[in-house]
Amino acid sequence: MDKISEGRTAEVFAQGQDKILKLYRNGFPMEAVKYEYEVNRIVALLGIPAPRAYDLMDFDHKKGIVFERIEGSTLLRRCVQSPNELHHLTREFADLHDRIHKYELDLEHIEGSPVFHQKVVLAQNIQNAPHLSEEVKEAIIDYLKSLPDGNRLCHGDFHPENVLIGERNWVIDWMTGMIGNPAGDVARTLLLFRFGMMPDEAPHRVKEAFEQMRETISEVYLEQYLSSSGLQRNDIDEWMLPIAAARLSEWIPDEEKDHLLNFMEKRMK
Repeated sequence: MDKISEGRTAEVFAQGQDKILKLYRNGFPMEAVKYEYEVNRIVALLGIPAPRAYDLMDFDHKKGIVFERIEGSTLLRRCVQSPNELHHLTREFADLHDRIHKYELDLEHIEGSPVFHQKVVLAQNIQNAPHLSEEVKEAIIDYLKSLPDGNRLCHGDFHPENVLIGERNWVIDWMTGMIGNPAGDVARTLLLFRFGMMPDEAPHRVKEAFEQMRETISEVYLEQYLSSSGLQRNDIDEWMLPIAAARLSEWIPDEEKDHLLNFMEKRMK
């Protein structure tokens, strides 16, 4: 099979002309693979521009999903190739995120819906964060419970590598899709802009370009999102601490973990 791309959790291979196989790395839990498959089914029912998920499969002792093949360049790479489009593309990115958040999920009417609730997911991830004491975990989870609930569709990992630009804009990688408060979903995106590290296999020029543009992208994205959604900065800011704590449970580089821990320490003071 011809490899198209790869990330920290999976590799993507061509499957003929109109399909791809997203093959998860060894050790990635089967429950998470099934979850992404089911969330993509629900997203398709809503009419959101996301590739259709056709089937679950095993290959070379790994689990995978066969998806519709879509054409396009990630928004980040498009910004690197055409820096003069940075502001325009970032505003499109923010508007797309806001459109996702317009969908209210009444899960009782979606047969067999497995979609997780945001606060449940965040609390579990905070509890699993190895760098936090039990006392700190308890304090952050208690704070999380006080934040406003929501019933909107949230992507859970909305960043420029998960948006493809082509004849239309596509949103990919729904493994973290959930129901919750859009403000928490935006906080996640802002934290990724601020502290997120590119995968090791990303081209050096893309990594360099992202470092140079991350502050601009963050500012333009937030300004546009607030304008289109009606949320206030404080609505998003109050989610930053629990989102940062939950991020510590993920497969991320030590440098990013150090940045998140420093950020959390300042917040908790």
